[in-house]
Amino acid sequence: MTLDDLLREHGPALWRVIAGYTQAGAERDDLTQDVLVAVWLALPHFRRESSARSFVLRIAHNRGLSHAWRRARLPSPDAESVEVADPRPGADEHIATSERAEQFLRHLRTLPLGQREVLALALEGLPHTEIAEIVGITAENVAVRLSRAREAMRRSIEREEAA
Repeated sequence: MTLDDLLREHGPALWRVIAGYTQAGAERDDLTQDVLVAVWLALPHFRRESSARSFVLRIAHNRGLSHAWRRARLPSPDAESVEVADPRPGADEHIATSERAEQFLRHLRTLPLGQREVLALALEGLPHTEIAEIVGITAENVAVRLSRAREAMRRSIEREEAA
């Protein structure tokens, strides 16, 4: 199995997990690059004891956690910082979908890290047992965190819609 094979099969899932840890732009690009390098370096050590999907998502999850922890220790950016628009073409074609996806990701990123990580993996269709293995908790704890995450997301979306 090559990196290209993994990306062809699991690239969209990797992107969605990464998007749960950081906003769009250079920061997301940096995290994506970090995840891809980590997958590439770990690939020779993949012993097929788990699925390839679990393998790459575990790496993305671990790199995402490291990224979130580093960000938590950094001072917040200035309120006057300038957001640079993404120069990639084709954004106009998918603006409605992109805005809805970004709204969802914005709410996802407000969740506590423990809830965010299990919800992001559950959205990839992973069963509780596989999420538990990736995150390092019990399947029962996954169920509890998912329930709390869904409720927190619902409340967050309702608050935004009421405003």
